[in-house]
Amino acid sequence: MTRVSENSSTASLKYALNRTKAKMEDLQLKGSTLKSITKPSDNPVSNVEAMALTSSTNDNIQYLKNADFALLNLNVTEKSLEELTDLLSKAKEIAIAQSSDFFNADVRKNVANEVQQLYNQSLAVANKKVGLKNIFSGTNTLTVPFDSNGSYKGDSGHISLEVSRNFFVPVNLTGEEVFFSSEDSDSIESPLQKFEQFDKSTINNISRELATKEVDEDGEVPAKPFKTRDNIFAQLQALTSALENNDPEMIQGLLEKFDNSISRLVTLRTRIGSITNSVESSKSGLESENVDHISRKSSLLDADVADLFSDINKQQAILKTTYQSTQGVMNQTLMDFLHR
Repeated sequence: MTRVSENSSTASLKYALNRTKAKMEDLQLKGSTLKSITKPSDNPVSNVEAMALTSSTNDNIQYLKNADFALLNLNVTEKSLEELTDLLSKAKEIAIAQSSDFFNADVRKNVANEVQQLYNQSLAVANKKVGLKNIFSGTNTLTVPFDSNGSYKGDSGHISLEVSRNFFVPVNLTGEEVFFSSEDSDSIESPLQKFEQFDKSTINNISRELATKEVDEDGEVPAKPFKTRDNIFAQLQALTSALENNDPEMIQGLLEKFDNSISRLVTLRTRIGSITNSVESSKSGLESENVDHISRKSSLLDADVADLFSDINKQQAILKTTYQSTQGVMNQTLMDFLHR
């Protein structure tokens, strides 16, 4: 019969006791965190999925912040367009009233002061800010877009934000889009028209055409001046000038320009509204996705409270039994061995 040494028995008992205590410690840790996974090795597959869900949720949180900032800019822009539409509508009403022969020069000069105030209000709207950034400066947000004469100092760039994965939306309108007409400046008319091939007859025709052009003192053909694009500030200034000069015909000629500007502003407001709707829809989708992520992570990581505390009670009973069974062996003295 093989004899079991006292050291072997003691080591075996210590191993059993330490393993029971380790299980109890693990259950107590899960009980304090209410998580079924306290380290990746507990469930590698679920842990990887939970980490992916956490990363996606963090991305969505940033997208939501971008969406909130985009909505702030879009709402301010839409409100500014609404104010400009009201100002131009007021200017059009004045132009309609003052284009008749019912009013005299004195009345029109007095009304010109009101139009000048409309100009100042339009300039204030054009230079509106969100925080420290000008909303109509394009990408040069720290540059004041318009000076006192209505000259544009910004650029034609648009700022885009990612409000959901791979979905970018523009959050601004440039001053050119809002205050200038959509028609480009007329370019210099060139005698070099498009033709299929350079034959001798074509070159001769071009030479005759250049010869008939008027030349300046240096013998060069003067270029035709560019026509400036119409803009809201020019319209208001023209109306002010027409009122001060008592020119009803010029006042009447501005009515169509005001109509075009108001129509352009309405179109821009429609565009801003469609972008706002898409951002709000994206934001709603992100919030719903985050709720789904939380639910899924809960099913992967959260412990069943009833089962967990049942296991803790069971493990406490096992630990108590282990202590009792090892008490007689672990606490023996030298005299106990001598009496055997």
